[in-house]
Amino acid sequence: MRRPFATVAMVALAAGVLFAMQRGTPRYQDLTGPIPAYGKMGKAASTRLFDIQVERVEFARQLVGKRFGGEIRHESAGVWAIVTARMAARSRSVNVTHAVWEGPTGLRYELSDRPEFLPDLPPHTLEPGLPQRGRFVFEIRPDQILGATLLVSEGPFPRLDSEAHVALNALPAAADGLPPIAETFDLQQAGGRP
Repeated sequence: MRRPFATVAMVALAAGVLFAMQRGTPRYQDLTGPIPAYGKMGKAASTRLFDIQVERVEFARQLVGKRFGGEIRHESAGVWAIVTARMAARSRSVNVTHAVWEGPTGLRYELSDRPEFLPDLPPHTLEPGLPQRGRFVFEIRPDQILGATLLVSEGPFPRLDSEAHVALNALPAAADGLPPIAETFDLQQAGGRP
């Protein structure tokens, strides 16, 4: 009578241990994922290949620019977030092509591909000793503004390499607590090289 009970107890214990090991073991993506290099607005985040310092973040309901001699307008149901950053390569030429806006709830917004062929947008080609400014443009929900983080890397899948994680913690605030949102933002305005 004791033998079947002991067998059932051992099987249940083994199943519990295996379940705990499965839940406690990091996944492959976590083991080989990007190594965060933390920074804040106004202070540089240093990755293995480049340094990045977010200078300002602006918000608008509409983007305006010129392309092929004509004016273009991009409207959004949400808000356009325009991040201006100063970047510099550390030891070799680098193409910074990927950025993500991570909201306070964990929602991630990839770079918008709508405002293409406009100045200062990715890919940003960086050379050692030649810092430059560039922009990253995102289309986000307004509730994802406060408490956001900018993630920047050389490519879209930085495995076992560093990725800049810049806390967007110094945004100017209006009376309602949110940053001011302009009606339009002109992407032609100066923002490029220092």
